[in-house]
Amino acid sequence: MIHEIRTYDLKPRSVPEFEKRAGEMIEGRVKYSPLGGFWSTEVGPLNQVVHIWPYEDLNARTDIR
Repeated sequence: MIHEIRTYDLKPRSVPEFEKRAGEMIEGRVKYSPLGGFWSTEVGPLNQVVHIWPYEDLNARTDIR
């Protein structure tokens, strides 16, 4: 199994809008692969969103992407 970890550095005060838009697209996206996790930072590097997508292997990721 492999995991794709995506980290986005956002403009200040834009995290709520990003989370709203991500929530709107998640339903369509999880048809292809499950969402492993979705977080936004409250301490440390602020205005950051991280999500994880697990795949069986690199071929599965390539097929889905």
